[in-house]
Amino acid sequence: MDLIINNLRIPVEKDGVVEYIKAASQKLNISEDNIKFTKILSKSLDMSSKEQFYYEISIVVSTPDSFDNRENFPVYIEKIKAEKKSKNVAERPIIIGFGPAGMFAALELIDHGIKPLIFERGKKIEERSIDVQSFIKERALDPESNIQFGEGGAGSYSDGKLFSKIKNSQYANKVLDTFIKFGAPEEIGYVSKPHLGTDVLCRIVKNIRTYILERGGEIHYNSKMTDMVISDGKAAGVVINGNMEYRSSIIYLALGHSARDTFEMIHNKGIAIEQKPIFVGVRVEHPAEIINLIRYGNKYKDFPGIGAANYSFTYTNRKTGRGVYTFCMCPGGEVINASSENGMLVVNGMSYSSRSSAFSNSALVVTCHTDDYRSTDPLAGIEFQKDIERKAFDAGGGRWEVPAQNLVDFLCGSISVDLNENSYKMGAVSVNMNEIFPTFVNETLLTAFNKWKEAYPLFISNHAILLGAETRTSCPVRIKRSEKYESVNIKNLYPIGEGSGYTGGITSSAADAIKAVECSLR
Repeated sequence: MDLIINNLRIPVEKDGVVEYIKAASQKLNISEDNIKFTKILSKSLDMSSKEQFYYEISIVVSTPDSFDNRENFPVYIEKIKAEKKSKNVAERPIIIGFGPAGMFAALELIDHGIKPLIFERGKKIEERSIDVQSFIKERALDPESNIQFGEGGAGSYSDGKLFSKIKNSQYANKVLDTFIKFGAPEEIGYVSKPHLGTDVLCRIVKNIRTYILERGGEIHYNSKMTDMVISDGKAAGVVINGNMEYRSSIIYLALGHSARDTFEMIHNKGIAIEQKPIFVGVRVEHPAEIINLIRYGNKYKDFPGIGAANYSFTYTNRKTGRGVYTFCMCPGGEVINASSENGMLVVNGMSYSSRSSAFSNSALVVTCHTDDYRSTDPLAGIEFQKDIERKAFDAGGGRWEVPAQNLVDFLCGSISVDLNENSYKMGAVSVNMNEIFPTFVNETLLTAFNKWKEAYPLFISNHAILLGAETRTSCPVRIKRSEKYESVNIKNLYPIGEGSGYTGGITSSAADAIKAVECSLR
């Protein structure tokens, strides 16, 4: 009999199967010899006491059939995957973009026996990685192959977080199971905050590509959608690179949050879009050991088993109603130049699977309402982002970072800084935050820093470095769609993922794609 044993508390120093069996035997009140460990269902770190950390674990164990389950421990029943029936479609569906949403849309179609045509404006992940490294070392930006564009999407060069706020865990679990199928470690299926890291993500992307191609899908790289064919209020096809037309009665738009030229094109074609609020700000970087000390305390700051520490801070200015949030926190990671257009500067955070970098970073971003765009144009949020990115580029000669021994003074005016050896060495520059961000961004950050400094003085200290600008936290455009995931005014068109304006992050974008394909095939 397989039983679920919930709420086991295991001291982090004793983590392991031996201790799991011991704890389970005490709960079941039977000998350890009569228990066989089967699997972990969930595992999270309890740091409520700095004197003793625990893992809170749920596991499945096998017990003798004769075991009298008087306490009514839940019986574990392995889920049986439903067989999917093949669907007949008149034309092969088209997918625009091969990031998380595009990949999972393709996988879902393949599962139904349908062979999609996929068009990705960037390059394969191997070639893309070469371009990214070239940009980091030589500052040679390829606008179509960079941190934002290319196979795998922007998520391939990130921390690879897989936890999300989507309500239907069935789809989130399916996404995690799929990643495991294509090479992710099994622990992402049970840890409380799973992540993959850039190195593992890139390997998984290649495995997914191979799977799709082997089953008849087609993937075209260096293939940007430059126009759409719309007839009688229905999407009928796409134009690639200005000269190649492909027809289809089902088109999935998996554009990503940075396809600004494509958003302009679909707006001009009359596809209904609207403004959406975003968050903008900076990145803050600390030595990982400082964050570990803040979060873990003296006893566990160097404990090897629990990894680099996460953190999450929020602050809301009640007078203005604006919030400041930490976003995309990267333990043991690094800050990267994530620009996709020449003459503009945007940063992001990333990490590898080991999260072993000596530094940790996070975005510190401020709520921006659509009223802040000062225009009713649906694309005004994009212009809002671009204005900040241009000013950040001009201020730092391509990149800037500020030793934050006094973040408060920095936000109030300008500080002369020397860029360190790990960034583009441009000599001393003078950066004035008030010339880069709108005043409300600076004022809100300043208030938040003053508040956090009281509770976390090490966080707001000379251990920190500010980097900017952080503008691509989400898409500033929403492509209006129905509950069936179809464009509200163009039939056969299904906007999905971050570029649709309805999701944020790898897991929610992938789940969004699965649900959209299900709806489109009904």
